[in-house]
Amino acid sequence: MYHRLRVGLLVVFCLSIGNLFGVFAQHSTDYYSLSMAGNAGNGIFAPYYLSANKHGLVTHSKSGYLRASVFKGLEMNKRFSYEFGIDLVGLMSSTSPVSYYSDGNLKTYNPGVSSFLIQQAYIGMKYRMIFISAGCRELTDEVVNFELSSGGLVWSGNARPIPQVRAGFIDFVDIPFTKGWVQIKGELAYGKFMDNDFLRDHYNYYNQYITTDALYHHKSISFRSNPDKPFVVTIGAELAAQFGGTKRYYKEGVLIDSLTMKSPTRLKDFFKILFPSSGDGQTNEGDQAYYYGNHVGQWNLSAEYRFKDNSSVRGYFEWYYDDASGMGKFNGWDGLWGLEYKSGKKNWLSNVVLEYLDMTNQSGPLNWCPSDYSDPKLDIEATGADDYYNNYFYNGWAHYGLSNGTAMAKSLLYNTDGYMRYKHNRIRGVHLGASGYIAPEWKYKILASYRTSWGTIFLPLADTQHDMSG
Repeated sequence: MYHRLRVGLLVVFCLSIGNLFGVFAQHSTDYYSLSMAGNAGNGIFAPYYLSANKHGLVTHSKSGYLRASVFKGLEMNKRFSYEFGIDLVGLMSSTSPVSYYSDGNLKTYNPGVSSFLIQQAYIGMKYRMIFISAGCRELTDEVVNFELSSGGLVWSGNARPIPQVRAGFIDFVDIPFTKGWVQIKGELAYGKFMDNDFLRDHYNYYNQYITTDALYHHKSISFRSNPDKPFVVTIGAELAAQFGGTKRYYKEGVLIDSLTMKSPTRLKDFFKILFPSSGDGQTNEGDQAYYYGNHVGQWNLSAEYRFKDNSSVRGYFEWYYDDASGMGKFNGWDGLWGLEYKSGKKNWLSNVVLEYLDMTNQSGPLNWCPSDYSDPKLDIEATGADDYYNNYFYNGWAHYGLSNGTAMAKSLLYNTDGYMRYKHNRIRGVHLGASGYIAPEWKYKILASYRTSWGTIFLPLADTQHDMSG
């Protein structure tokens, strides 16, 4: 079944006032700004490219916000430096209906939308090339071009920021004894999901778990060849996880107390997330049979060649995985594959990105573990049916209902039936992004995507869905 792109009335008004009384420091990242934006449409939700990869600010068809920000950046030419940022948003927005069960009866209501958001609030410092920061800030995927890409697969900048403590290398540093030919960069973070109220308001209380107070973990490491050479290769890995929290099971609006469980968050559990391992007797049976928490990750590689005229061509991929089978690349061609061209000039075509996304293999259609069944006893294991971004206990790899990974996987927010899991994670898509200058001070950007969805491994669609956005 083909779904045509619905184009409604869209009115966007933006006013940006920056550096009203001067700048803090020339060529620095210190600034303050005041901005306004609004949109109006005839549907329930905002058009795809008005909401995708916007850090969760725009979701519904009618909204407007006033945003005030102050930032002080790190001074990289100093051994010791500090930074801070505060980004406040006053918001008005339409809402979307949600169905839920109460005492066995199906009801519908429209949850409210917060009128005030602390979008970013953080402090940080560095000494030489080591940094530490605390708070919530808008972070993006370092492999893809955030402005033109469809988005990274683990953390794309599509969802609201997660408060966290981060530490690591501020940038790539030379590995000793390699004479600058190999550099390393890495970071480690722990944080907390803040969307308890959203989950309670949008969950259908029907026949699945809802997990609140979940904690967040992220780590990454990358190696890069000499960046001063024309040909530069970067290879890395990224892992993230949900863990802890209280898991409650509802059946047709009624809480099943016997299934309520609180996952431990002892010091050793933080290490179990850092070095993925199975849970102990205080964790649920799933954590004991597999791994403690819900893990997602990717392998990534980027290879760029710079020409003498300062233009460049780059190829890259992100190989997503949900478990060890995907980590071992038993999931076929699944991943994000991209090409990027940069002209190195402010001309009519300064930057082009072309991407192909495949999430259909998922390591095969079946999954079982020998410990899943006591009778009959199964001596072999099938590690398929990865069901990307979904988890039995946790409410999908999302924050405030929006995908932490690619926005092409339709987010939980759009499930007006209150199903707090992904319904569209077996997808293929192509994406094109381009930008350039029609005049020295006039820049344009074009984004277009085409996606096909087969639903999920466990909830397949009777007919495939085809969507185009641009």
